[in-house]
Amino acid sequence: YTDNVDGTGAATVTGSVNAAVAGTYTLTYSYTDDAGNAADSVTRTVTVVPVDTQAPVITLTGDATLTVEAGSTFTDPGATFSDNLDGTGNAVATGTVDTSALGSYTLTYSYTDAQGNVATSVTRTINVVDTTAPVITVANATVTIEVGSTFTNPTANAFDNLDADATVTATGTVDASVVGSYTLTYNHTDAQGNVATAVTVTVVVEDTTAPVVTLTGNAALTVEAGSTFTDAGATAVDNYDTTASVVVTGTVDTSALGTYTLT
Repeated sequence: YTDNVDGTGAATVTGSVNAAVAGTYTLTYSYTDDAGNAADSVTRTVTVVPVDTQAPVITLTGDATLTVEAGSTFTDPGATFSDNLDGTGNAVATGTVDTSALGSYTLTYSYTDAQGNVATSVTRTINVVDTTAPVITVANATVTIEVGSTFTNPTANAFDNLDADATVTATGTVDASVVGSYTLTYNHTDAQGNVATAVTVTVVVEDTTAPVVTLTGNAALTVEAGSTFTDAGATAVDNYDTTASVVVTGTVDTSALGTYTLT
């Protein structure tokens, strides 16, 4: 204090500060001179903050090692922190996982509290694997062709979760010159050795083309009554049968005038 008569000196302080306990404390300073004149009191606010040297603790949510299928969507389960002052929350993750590429990936979780205490980081390993078999598709499970035609194997496709190019191998043959039922089997194994379920295509070679009958000679003939009639006949050509015998029905009686039909 400073007084016009008493001079200067230490003011009287009321209140106290407990430095061991966090909180806000108020100190009040006052003085009354020898003549009984009281000075306006003055206050000081003292804030005691805790000394925090305890690091937060990080805990993984879920397993430390995860396996995900290639091509799938990966969602990080994450990790949480627990701190004596900051409370709880989500830890910060660093690292990436590319499910389009096989391999082992690491995510690291960290947290630093408000006092600068750094938690011991925790890691998670994510293994991207390919255990999914490719899938083979064909446009039609049964194909019908005409005997003697040109046959081309039906197109088959293989779809895989990882391999971009998938070549489908067909086993079996089709002889388009012989009527019958043939089986083609399509197989594919991806780069990781996953074997697709085989798909079969049945190829039916059939003969639906009618033979063509052609007369030998004219379609209308005139013979003399009483003469001997010899049928000139007809021939048949077929797309499949190599031997085609033509069957004739009907008769001609040269002893009786009239019109006769041979079929």
